[in-house]
Amino acid sequence: MKYIPVAVALFSLAALAQGNISVDSRVDRNKILIGDVINYSVMVTRDENVECLMPSAAENLGMFEIRDYEILETRMVDGQAVEQIDYAISTFDTGEYVIPELAINYRVQGDSSWQTIVTEPHEIMVESLNPDEAGDIRDIKPPLTPPKDYRRLILFALSGLLLLAAILFIIYYRKRTREGKSLIPRRSKPPRPAHEVALAALQRLQQSDLLATGKIKEYYTELANIVRQYIEGRFYIFAREMTTTQLVNTMREQSLPEKDVEKVNGILAKSDLVKFAKLEPSADDSRAALELAFDYIDDTKLVFDDAEQASEQSKADDSQGEEVPAIKMNEEKEDV
Repeated sequence: MKYIPVAVALFSLAALAQGNISVDSRVDRNKILIGDVINYSVMVTRDENVECLMPSAAENLGMFEIRDYEILETRMVDGQAVEQIDYAISTFDTGEYVIPELAINYRVQGDSSWQTIVTEPHEIMVESLNPDEAGDIRDIKPPLTPPKDYRRLILFALSGLLLLAAILFIIYYRKRTREGKSLIPRRSKPPRPAHEVALAALQRLQQSDLLATGKIKEYYTELANIVRQYIEGRFYIFAREMTTTQLVNTMREQSLPEKDVEKVNGILAKSDLVKFAKLEPSADDSRAALELAFDYIDDTKLVFDDAEQASEQSKADDSQGEEVPAIKMNEEKEDV
């Protein structure tokens, strides 16, 4: 009987050396929708003489993914130390899943052996976001095609047309400016007939003092220019760019009357002799050359038939439009 108190004392010392430790785990909810976050906490309450290893931040929590974690500072409650770690976890699969038990190693001071205490598991129900549809994994919907914005297309087209119109206007404006013309074309008087211009020029030459002052070369140069310019306006032959021989041959190729061709040849050939061979014809010959030019222009000029002109003018007045007056050449008398 004397050994009983000794045994009780030894048992008390062993219990005191073992120390007290407990573990608790909890979740904020056990039913979630897919993708929701669960707050999962593990708390260890121990005596100060107990050393424990808390779970790491990379613990295996089954089908749950650790999104975040926080290790709280150790606090004292009723003389015992409380350690806590909080996890934010989620999953993207539907069904019933379990947060597995976690093992926590601990030992009492003075004891080198580690012991284990575990948390209790937690069952979690994960439901679909749309329970009416069968399953949660579905094919990706094709990309949506936005409706065509015809208003923007029309605006782009109008902008392009306005830009093109502006460019064309600038080109037209610069062209008219370079030509010294007004921006808006104005109707100008029709050009005078070629024979009127030529006859007026011959009259001025006839009234000039070139022969009286002995300026024979200038006289024949002006005479030749008047005849050549008349041929260009009357027959559309580039007479001023041709020699006398080229011009005469061209007139014959166009089947102009031979007597008219001879008149032109006579005037221009004598002018060439005066300009290049220093021929000095008499005043009578010079006046004869001028009269020959008058005859040539009078014989080949375009004249209006009075009856036809009156008829065309009447038609023009009735239709309030413009008509081209009828024209005809003087009849040529052939030499026998």
